[in-house]
Amino acid sequence: MESPPPSQSTTLFQVIGGLYILFGSFTLVSMVQNSSVCFAPLEGQTGLMAEMMRGNPAYASYMRVLFFPSLLYALVQFGSGVGLLRLSPLARKAALACALYGIVAALFTAWLTITYTLPFTLAHTLQQVKNPAMLVTTRNVTLASGYIGIALGLLYPLAAFILLKRNKIPRYGIA
Repeated sequence: MESPPPSQSTTLFQVIGGLYILFGSFTLVSMVQNSSVCFAPLEGQTGLMAEMMRGNPAYASYMRVLFFPSLLYALVQFGSGVGLLRLSPLARKAALACALYGIVAALFTAWLTITYTLPFTLAHTLQQVKNPAMLVTTRNVTLASGYIGIALGLLYPLAAFILLKRNKIPRYGIA
């Protein structure tokens, strides 16, 4: 018995599944790279992130606390992406949960960005500017990039949630 040709909704699940695999993979690689900044002693570490965490214990605590939920999120996101490619109804539910977590995480990350990251980055960046005429431009570009990052971080999980909620996995699945 042949299965019906792919519909618009099956293509949608496959696109979201592919993106979930991609984003889950990027998050896992990023977490491996950042694990030393989160858990190794910060003394002797170089880089802007280590400097920021040394200078702000509250921010460092947030980053350490968020490490394991983010790791679990990346694994579930990757797994639900694979399941969406296979048109699994359970994967759709897991992907919806990932999208909800992504929305909450994006809102929390927006707060962290506005409260800690942007002020630190702005101060650090402005110290590097040698031309006084460039101060306003540098400030505006730094702030704009932060706010654009916040908007994009919220856009994908929100769009994924809406699309996954509106569409159901077809009964026949895939052949």
